[in-house]
Amino acid sequence: MSIKPAERLLFMLQVSNASFPTGAFNHSYGFETWIDSELINDGSSFEVVCRDWLTYNLASADGAAVAHAHRAMQAGDIDALVALDELVGALKLSREAREASDKTGHALLSALRDVFEPQKLKVFESAIKSGRCAGHQAVIFGAAAGEFDLPEKDAVLSFLQAAISNLAGVASRIIPLGQVETQRIILHAWPLLQQATRQARNTELDEMGSSMTSIDIASMKHERLHTRLCMS
Repeated sequence: MSIKPAERLLFMLQVSNASFPTGAFNHSYGFETWIDSELINDGSSFEVVCRDWLTYNLASADGAAVAHAHRAMQAGDIDALVALDELVGALKLSREAREASDKTGHALLSALRDVFEPQKLKVFESAIKSGRCAGHQAVIFGAAAGEFDLPEKDAVLSFLQAAISNLAGVASRIIPLGQVETQRIILHAWPLLQQATRQARNTELDEMGSSMTSIDIASMKHERLHTRLCMS
C-alpha cells in the first residue's frame, strides 16, 4: 500500500506504539540484571541508567542504524542494508542482545508485511530469508520508514522514543514503578531524545558503536539469573 503525506504521522504513531506486535515488552536488554542486583531499585536510579543507555548505547548504534537504513532504502541499495544489518549484529556483544534484536526485527517485519504490505521491503526480506543477514529491528524500522518516505528525523526520534517507552514499561512491572512515575520518566527524557536523534543522524557508519560496556556485561549475566521475567 501507499501512505499519503498526511498519513505519515499516523504510520509512525502506529508502528512505534507499544501495542504494535514486536515483542519488545518481553525484553529488558540487561536492565533486569541490574534490577535483580538492586543497582536499580526505584524510579530515580532507573532514570539515571536509562539516560546513559540512550546516550552511550542506543543513539550511536541502533539509532544511527535507523538513519542509515532509511537512506539506503530511499537509494534502493539493498546491499547497503545487508551490510548495515551485519554491522548492527556485530555491535551487540552478548548473545541475548543479538537474539532480542533479531526476534523483535522479525516480528516487526512480519507485522509490517501483514498490515501495510510494503513492496520494496520484500527485497530486503528475501535477503534475510536467504541467510545474507539476520534482520535486526533498527534496520527494518529505518528501511520501512524510508520506503514510505517518512522524514528521517521523525523516524529516528520515533524509534528512540519507542525504545525508551518500552523499557520504561518493563521497569514499571519488575521494579515496580507507578504509572504516573513511569510517564514522568519518559517526559523527562524528551530533551535528551531530541539530542540523541541529532547524535544518531550525525553518526557515520564507521563511528557506530556503544561505549557502555556495562550494559553488555549485564546482558551476558542475565541468562544466568536464578529467576527471569524478561527474555533478555
